[in-house]
Amino acid sequence: MGKTKSVEQQKILRVFKLINLLRSNIGKSANSLAEILGTDRRTVYRYFQLLRELGFQVEREYGKFKITDRVEYDKTTFYGTFSDDEATYLVDLMNKSGKKNLLKESILEKVQVRSAFQQSVSQLFNAKLGRFVDEISHAIKNKYQVVLKDYYSLSSDSVSDRLVEPVVFSNNYESVYALEVASKEMKMFKLERISELKVTTKRHLYETLHEPLEQGLFGFTGKDQFEVKLRLSKKAYQLLIEEHPDAKPYTYSVANNTYYFEREVPELPGIGRFVLGLPGEILVEKGQELKAYLEQQMKKAENMFSAFEQDKV
Repeated sequence: MGKTKSVEQQKILRVFKLINLLRSNIGKSANSLAEILGTDRRTVYRYFQLLRELGFQVEREYGKFKITDRVEYDKTTFYGTFSDDEATYLVDLMNKSGKKNLLKESILEKVQVRSAFQQSVSQLFNAKLGRFVDEISHAIKNKYQVVLKDYYSLSSDSVSDRLVEPVVFSNNYESVYALEVASKEMKMFKLERISELKVTTKRHLYETLHEPLEQGLFGFTGKDQFEVKLRLSKKAYQLLIEEHPDAKPYTYSVANNTYYFEREVPELPGIGRFVLGLPGEILVEKGQELKAYLEQQMKKAENMFSAFEQDKV
């Protein structure tokens, strides 16, 4: 029963998080949403359908999805507000174990409306992550080991508890760089994939294995270096510097609104997702490893699309 409630809670959290992510002006690709939500592309598309049934307008532009507000809606109506009971329930949902509650359906219906509580949806998610930051900061300061409960690994598509020795946060506090005790390896753990955490009273035991964090382009770090040169349209260039401002020093422009990005990158998934999210806007001029990676991902997409079409039949 407890596990069922936890699964239901995660579904609700994903819906709210998805709404928040889709409200950005730039939008997000399906792959990016799947990674952030800790799920797969097929589930993301199911959530899109749920949001449309609830009245949202989910649109796709240049491979990225976003919510278009319903301009005909009267924003002054009372239906766009939340009661104190609903707000309290949301806070409880974020900070404690979720319980089955009849308020859920009411909230799902009202959250589509722009109201004074719209920003609070984001704040509630940040409240849980903020608590994680506070507790991990305490652990870093006092050199305590931490248990990341039900941490979702995208690479292995599995959920498990991880005992870690946290060292430092990433620049945007979205991840913590820590030594995983089991593997004795330094890894980056995204806070959004942690269901809950526990700061233990055990001190760090493997400080000699701790390594400094080297922030990488496109959200990835690594010892490998892949040489890449991209030719970008003006649109692709603008999105690049907005979504990955650290990449700007490695860009330059030529005549006719043509831009270039040239740099060695430590990993291919980050830059690969960016390229795939802007079809027709980016040409890979140099980087055989990146070209091979893109071909592999496109093949996977074709297989997933074929499977999706078969499911529809």
